[in-house]
Amino acid sequence: MRRPHYAWVVCLGGALSLFAIIGLGINIFSVYQPYIIAQNGFTNAQGSLITTTRSLFALVAMLTVNQLCGRFGLRAVMTAGMALMGLSCITFGLAGSFPVYCAAGALSGLAYGYGGMVPLSLVIGHWFRDRRSFALGLASAGSGVSTIFAPALITGAIERWGMRAAFLIESLSILLLGLLVWLLVRSDPEDLGLTPYHLGGEAAPVPASRSAPAGMTRTLWLGALFAAFLVGAPAGPGFSHLTMLYSSSGYDSMFVAALVSYMGLIICLGKILCGQIYDALGGYRANYYIFGTLLAGHALCCLAPAGGSVLPFLAITLFSLGLPISAVSFAAWAADLRGDEGYESAVRSLTVAYALGMLLFGPVPGVLADRFSGSYVPTYLFFGLVLLLCGVIVQSIYRRVGAGKRTARH
Repeated sequence: MRRPHYAWVVCLGGALSLFAIIGLGINIFSVYQPYIIAQNGFTNAQGSLITTTRSLFALVAMLTVNQLCGRFGLRAVMTAGMALMGLSCITFGLAGSFPVYCAAGALSGLAYGYGGMVPLSLVIGHWFRDRRSFALGLASAGSGVSTIFAPALITGAIERWGMRAAFLIESLSILLLGLLVWLLVRSDPEDLGLTPYHLGGEAAPVPASRSAPAGMTRTLWLGALFAAFLVGAPAGPGFSHLTMLYSSSGYDSMFVAALVSYMGLIICLGKILCGQIYDALGGYRANYYIFGTLLAGHALCCLAPAGGSVLPFLAITLFSLGLPISAVSFAAWAADLRGDEGYESAVRSLTVAYALGMLLFGPVPGVLADRFSGSYVPTYLFFGLVLLLCGVIVQSIYRRVGAGKRTARH
């Protein structure tokens, strides 16, 4: 029986990294946020500023991650990101004032930049020449796995032992996972004397590199970066404030925790599904799927005050199916619009633009909630319109240059 290519072991290591960094460190923070605001007497705007600080330092990290990966290797940088996230959780657990909470948010932002989607996209790009979108979707699904079970556990821990204990337990878990990532991940196939994974196995010739579309101009690429910037609103603060949306609409904490757990399951399945769709249909048609589901999710979020349990679960389902836009879609856009030669710099540029969007749109939910009597519905209406504009821009670029068509390599 032929042994699986080591690329799939690296994929597992990447999944563990995102399980800790994005799943436990970023996604699950939305469970803590209502408690942080209530127990410290913070305003909604202050609550948003903690995540905005995180976005600012994530942007700083993304501006330097390629250089650090080139100097120290992807493996070392990814592991360092996990160590920073563990330190962030310790700082959150010990925080007693707003500036310290912001400092903890800053550490989690650095962790996100150094251990999140940019290094994962690069390591998958190094190890996979074929089935790249599927591998990236599979690895990024790790963030959804932790979101399935952790919210209920963390909510229970907070209710029983308090936030400090919950954060410290989480930090220990992340540091142990960091050790596993160090043992599993290698930066390049050459480190083990291997070639990248491609269809046909080691005996088959490695496929030729894809080139950028002939009509791709600097102006069109700036349009793609602007679209990634806009994604920072719905997929950044739009995602992180879902708990506040339903908490402020009258749902109790355990129902909200159940929603977050369910969201983790759909995120996990949705990222794998999204990778398959991009590989099967090509980027252009797959973009309609990703924008359509996320936009429908935002529309249903606007109905949160209607009550009941069916609409929230349907909203979360569609929202979560569209969330791979900030993971799988960016890598697909980079490959489709810049080719294999420009893939690494394009992934970094798109992710930096996205982080800038998260930063600038970060205070919007809290500010609008304070303006509209604590309601987060105006936020999701506004972010839905932003997302619609983003979809129009991206698909216009794809049509203009004829990118994203299904090829034999898909």
